[in-house]
Amino acid sequence: MKITDNEKKTLTALAMETREGGEYCSSFNGLLGYADDLDRRQIRLSCRSLKRKGLAEFYRGLTNEDGEVAGSGYCISDEGRELADKLEL
Repeated sequence: MKITDNEKKTLTALAMETREGGEYCSSFNGLLGYADDLDRRQIRLSCRSLKRKGLAEFYRGLTNEDGEVAGSGYCISDEGRELADKLEL
């Protein structure tokens, strides 16, 4: 499977910021801090592409630690974690 440089950077951000299975997800803005040279649009496009490839998951109706609605977000998938570990991201 081929992934672009932007997707690699986004996968790295997902690997650092999120957990598999929807345990901890992040918004696009939350991933910006881990992929400094990408803008929000590039991260959004990369997350969507990674989801189609099975390397990321999308969740709706997320809540924060206080139980308040936090919106939607992405997290790394099991396959994404395996690839990130393989690539040493």
